[in-house]
Amino acid sequence: MLRHAVSKCARKSVAVSSSHGNRCNMSSLTENLRIGCFSGFWGDSCTFGSQQLVNKGNIDFLVGDYLAEVTMSLLAAMKKKNPDLGFCPDFFEHLAPVGPKLAHKGIKVVVNAGGLNPEGCAKRLGGLLKQFGLDLKVAAVAGDDLINKGIKLPETEGIPYNTMNCYLGAEPIAKALDAGADIVITGRCVDSALVLGPMIHKFGWSMTDYDKLSQGSLAGHLIECGAQSTGGNFTDWHQVPDFSNVGFPIVDIQPDGVFKVTKPINTGGLVSFGTVAEQMLYEIGDPQCYALPDVNCNFSNVHVKELSENEVEVTGATGSAPSPTYKVSATYVDGYKATSMAPMIGPKAAVKGHLNAMSTIKRCEKIFSKMGLGSFEEVNIECLGSESNYGKDPEASAAKEVVVWSSVRHKDKNAIALWAKEIAGASTGMAPGFTTMLGGRPRPTPILRFKPFLYPKSEVSLNINGSEMKPSNTEFSNTQPSSPKEITKPIVKEGDCSFRLEELAYLRSGDKGNSANLGVICRDMRLYEALDSRLSSEAVKDFLQHLGDDLVVTKYNLPGIGAFNFVLENALGGGGVASLKSDPQGKAIGQIFSDFIIDGLKDKDHYLN
Repeated sequence: MLRHAVSKCARKSVAVSSSHGNRCNMSSLTENLRIGCFSGFWGDSCTFGSQQLVNKGNIDFLVGDYLAEVTMSLLAAMKKKNPDLGFCPDFFEHLAPVGPKLAHKGIKVVVNAGGLNPEGCAKRLGGLLKQFGLDLKVAAVAGDDLINKGIKLPETEGIPYNTMNCYLGAEPIAKALDAGADIVITGRCVDSALVLGPMIHKFGWSMTDYDKLSQGSLAGHLIECGAQSTGGNFTDWHQVPDFSNVGFPIVDIQPDGVFKVTKPINTGGLVSFGTVAEQMLYEIGDPQCYALPDVNCNFSNVHVKELSENEVEVTGATGSAPSPTYKVSATYVDGYKATSMAPMIGPKAAVKGHLNAMSTIKRCEKIFSKMGLGSFEEVNIECLGSESNYGKDPEASAAKEVVVWSSVRHKDKNAIALWAKEIAGASTGMAPGFTTMLGGRPRPTPILRFKPFLYPKSEVSLNINGSEMKPSNTEFSNTQPSSPKEITKPIVKEGDCSFRLEELAYLRSGDKGNSANLGVICRDMRLYEALDSRLSSEAVKDFLQHLGDDLVVTKYNLPGIGAFNFVLENALGGGGVASLKSDPQGKAIGQIFSDFIIDGLKDKDHYLN
């Protein structure tokens, strides 16, 4: 894979030390640090980002994020078949084209591609590096995997877990770098730690420098999703140049924690107040307590300032002592599901598509009853193209072509397989317009439930290349900060104009388990008071009520950038691969909410001139 060899460079061996002897020197205390992120998930652009950042980014560190809750379960299945696997093989493809240049330029690498087997990933990489004459030292950070600790949770007693991993922080990464590592491979850690670790190493930050740790964590949060901070998923997508050559993000950090977000020269994409502010709100929950293993972050008074074209400065994050617990992500199998997608064409397409899908469900229920299989546990039918994700009834749709999304859940795999066979009967025995099944007959797949919980840090043993690592910070807080409760403010009529929310604000949405996160950022601070009063949690819930009968909305304010964050509990039908919805991660909720009407304002030029 690493096809080019370079002359060997002398490197220190990777041995863990409790001191910070290699952490910094006088020049590193004053020089900025540039970190680029080439991967936002397992499956991101194969080699595009890594080559762009190494060739054009003038970076010191190359980082990549690969892990999500569902990723860990996929890796568990891989490792079950072969104990030597369990890591993300794409990492080697990402690294292959740039390996020699990393050595030549002195660029170091930090990734969480180790998944469930960071030691195995490091071993595989070490063999490839040796094979091609690259003398780069590799360190594996481990200890996050708790699956063999015998932890029992009352809510799921007796259910075997697929995975159980705690989210580690940045200090193990920093210590691996202190010990001379050129490439650090971790298992599960918080995504931002991939960026914070190099800062702690470079600048010699103490693990109680909470404001700096918070700033560094925010820098990591802003680039951990790759091009999502440089124009990807941006509200004003039509203003983003050349998605085909989108620039991957770079943070340029000062020793005091102040940083700039930018991208390589001569690339597409966009770095602006809007792109950075949107990503800042992505999946953060309570902005006054973005809880991480190393620090509790307060982003409510962060300031984002455009300095020049594609260069944005970020300041104002503060921090406090973290909790004495790690967040743990566990996954387990809870039945089976399958999804069918079938085009329906002609007058009343949505009505006919919904009728065919429900008729198939009813037919299967009758067969199940005779077989003693029991009913479906959950059914979800959407006619995509009829605004079903907006809560519209098929009867109200004038669409003449839709895609019928039918998704079902059942405890018995055989029941799902039977339903998959019955779908095709609609092509000859039901309403007209059914054309084909996209992707062929669906197959039953396990439903992977996500179970988060907290676990004492004192019970977790960390190691780097097999050597125990003791965290340096034992200062914890059992009381976590939080935002004040929402205060309903009276709506003041300022004029007679009405606008779609997108005309006045940027929007970004995403998921955390079964909860969606909806961020709204004013296009100008002069709109903040008007939108604050009109965008109450009650108003948001009323507009998005179709997301679920048990929807709960909590509002948080970020006055520093003139923004609001809404956490929508129970909005995603279980979330991730447990959901039967066509938007299981809430990615489209921001787009849907962009149609919310804001009225009683003056002319738009009064606010946005």
